[in-house]
Order: sequence, then C-alpha cells, then structure tokens
Amino acid sequence: MSDLRAGLYMVAELLARILIHPRLRARCLAMLGARIGRNVRIYECRFINLRNGFSNLRVGDDVHIGAGCLIDLEGPVAIGNGSALSPRVTVLSHSDPGLAHGSPLCERWEPEARGVVIGDGCWIGACATILSGSIVEDRVVVGAGALVRGSLAADEVYVGVPARATAR
Repeated sequence: MSDLRAGLYMVAELLARILIHPRLRARCLAMLGARIGRNVRIYECRFINLRNGFSNLRVGDDVHIGAGCLIDLEGPVAIGNGSALSPRVTVLSHSDPGLAHGSPLCERWEPEARGVVIGDGCWIGACATILSGSIVEDRVVVGAGALVRGSLAADEVYVGVPARATAR
C-alpha cells in the first residue's frame, strides 16, 4: 500500500509542477499536506522522496521559491518568513549512500534524515546546495553555487565550497 501511496504523491507532484501560476502551485501543495504561509510563490520546482507526501514541508509567509529548485522531503524542510530561494537551489533533507540496495557504504555512513531549517529573511543564491542537518539562521545570504553544511550564524554572508562567512 505504501508503494501505491508514494506513486500517488509522485503524480500529485508532477501535476503541481505543471500548474502555471506560482501562487496556485503553493495553494495546491497546501491542499496536499504542506504547511504554506500567506503570499507564497513557488515556481516550477521538483519535490523528491515523497514517502510522507508533502507533510515535511513548512513554508512561512512571503516566501519565494525560484524556478528549477529541487527540494528533498524525506526529512523536514522549514523555510522561514520572507526568505527567497533563487533558481536551481537544492535542499537535501537526508543522506543515504544506498540502504535500499544494501550498499556496504551504509556500514560507515548510516542513512539519516535530519532535515533543513532556513530562517526568516534569508536569501539563498542560485545553484546553492544545502545539505541535511543544516541550519541557516535569520537574515543570512548564501552566495550562488555555495555548499552549506552545518549551521550558518545570523546576519552574515556565506560563499564558497564549503560555505564560509565573508570578511566584513
């Protein structure tokens, strides 16, 4: 039964992607179980790992999620009020080296779904990647193409791979 349910979530995700208006897409995701705030714009993006449907997605008020973003919903993903994800941002809420097919790498790196938290008033630059377990505190700017792992302190600008605070 869970395979059928997962398949239905995948069909719902595909249908949500073809909705033309970003506010309509946000409302559709709310009807599918995501917690979506007011004045949210979600442009065409992909949601993966929908075993729990869209219930792991929490989006605050006045959020913009740009075109081409990839959001993994295996673990919880929270995006705070007034934050913006530029085009092609990747948010990975879990890591798994291959548990389903018995990869020996799982003995060293156990699968985990720690989720991602993006605070209020953040701006995540184009093509940035945020890894599982990351916490981006309030009013953080993450530069384009940066790789985020861990916690980023509030009111800072982070760039690079791995993302590091810039000198003031």
